[in-house]
Amino acid sequence: MARATKKRAFFALWCTQCKERDDKRRENYKILLNTQNQNAKEFEVKKFCPFCRTHTTHKTKQISRAQNK
Repeated sequence: MARATKKRAFFALWCTQCKERDDKRRENYKILLNTQNQNAKEFEVKKFCPFCRTHTTHKTKQISRAQNK
């Protein structure tokens, strides 16, 4: 039987260009990361931002399980 450990955590991805322009964090995507394999503070990925309408760099911000809904 598998042990119940909390290796994964919920994170929201926010656009860095929107933050620079509007000074707001627009959370476009929500993901589940394994925190043992990756450093979540340094995790960056290029995703499509519907507000900028371009592919931009997105950074992570940890959220609770209740905010994931």
